[in-house]
Amino acid sequence: MVLESLIVFLGSVFFYGIGLNRVILISESIKDIKFLYLKSLLCSFATVALSSIIVTSVLSPLGLQEFFPFICILIFIVFSTFLEIILQLASVKGGNEFFVSFFSILLAINESLSILEALLYVFVALTSFYTLVLITYTVRKRSKMAAPLPVFKNAVILFSLAILVLFILAFDVSWLTGGIAR
Repeated sequence: MVLESLIVFLGSVFFYGIGLNRVILISESIKDIKFLYLKSLLCSFATVALSSIIVTSVLSPLGLQEFFPFICILIFIVFSTFLEIILQLASVKGGNEFFVSFFSILLAINESLSILEALLYVFVALTSFYTLVLITYTVRKRSKMAAPLPVFKNAVILFSLAILVLFILAFDVSWLTGGIAR
């Protein structure tokens, strides 16, 4: 059960590459990671809900579905700025995971059929990202305890991520079917 959950959660990060480049930078310090996760989740939920309503009620009837990323980014910037101000008033060091949240929102709205499904996609994508940050933080701490050579200081983390990517992608057997045409 844990293995299947790990595959589902980490799939959006590894299959789509959402935030894979930011994982190493954020994993240096996980002091305020729970606040960053909550901020990303709240901002993304609000953006997905409002954007989905606008896309289905305004853009789709007019045949302007191609403009949904523009609507999403405008709504996301408003919610992100508002939540960043609240975090700064609460004396929490905020962070800006703009691209991770925004690409999760675009993925959710583009791949879902309903608002609930879009919210579930956003939840899974953001949870997978922050789960990978915690896993990378653990690998980083373990590699510091092992005292590797200075040349391999960050290479151990990259090799660990590469092994995780290969492990997750090994379960993708869609290449065996030959495609839809067969």
